[in-house]
Amino acid sequence: MWEFVGTLPLPDEENPHHLFAIIEGQASVGVAGLVRSQALGGTDFELLCALRSEAQGRGLAKEACKLAMAWAFDTAKLDRVIACIGDGNDGARAIATKLGMTAVGSGPPGTTVYVKDRVKHKRGRPAA
Repeated sequence: MWEFVGTLPLPDEENPHHLFAIIEGQASVGVAGLVRSQALGGTDFELLCALRSEAQGRGLAKEACKLAMAWAFDTAKLDRVIACIGDGNDGARAIATKLGMTAVGSGPPGTTVYVKDRVKHKRGRPAA
């Protein structure tokens, strides 16, 4: 279900975006990943996910976001991940909450910023 697409070239090569293709069978059904965000001072990566309409409503977005967040903390070693969610996007808000993200305030117009930090991520993992 998961294939690393790679980083997108940016003028600031130290902080590239990271995108993953969401694969079901032989077909790409969407993307998930982390992009540099301007919210909260512009120092964070924002979790994103987009699925084709026929792939929605089956839990793929939640699973893709969960995997992208694990990659952010375990591989990229980020301190926190944010998500700027449109005020009318109940589905994205539900996924963020299920992934342990917490609303911290307003973001760009019409959005709420959700945050999860590395410490909370590690606490939510089963013991090895």
